[in-house]
Formats: sequence, C-alpha cells, structure tokens
Amino acid sequence: MSEFSPNSLMRTWICLLVMVFFGMLLAREFQDPTAPLGIALALLLLALAKARLVILDFLGLRSGPRPLRLGLLAWPAFFTLAAAAKALITAVLLAA
Repeated sequence: MSEFSPNSLMRTWICLLVMVFFGMLLAREFQDPTAPLGIALALLLLALAKARLVILDFLGLRSGPRPLRLGLLAWPAFFTLAAAAKALITAVLLAA
C-alpha cells in the first residue's frame, strides 16, 4: 500500500461510502416484494464494484502480481454472476 498516496486512498474511501449509501437506498426499495429485478441487479453490481475497489486499492493489488489480482477479482465476479442468475431464474419462474 506504500505506492498509494493518502489522497488516493481517501478518494477510494469516499467512493466506497457513496456506494454504500446508494446501496442502502436501493436495499430499502428492494424490501418491497414487487420491486423490479433491476434493483437486485444494481445491488449486485454495486457489491462487485466495492469488492473491486477494496481488492485493487486497499489490498494494494492494482500493481500486484497479475494471477493473484485476477483470482481475487474473479471470486466476487463468480458469486455476482451466480446471484444474478438465481434472481433472473426466480423472476422468470414467478412470471410464468
């Protein structure tokens, strides 16, 4: 983490806080059972973006070893895709 300036880490921290705030607003709307599928997908994308920022900036892997960086980025991407697929399948089954 020594290659990052405190200002860049502060910007990342502020971005994470903004994403958390918008995620809380979206989650509040998602409590409604008739909420559109887009809200669930937006929440998943926000979670993926936050994971990316944490992995690249706070773990210091933006310039780290490529295999480690790709592996750590693939992990949340896999679970985001799995959750999105589950949400889409559920929406299709409920619509039928």
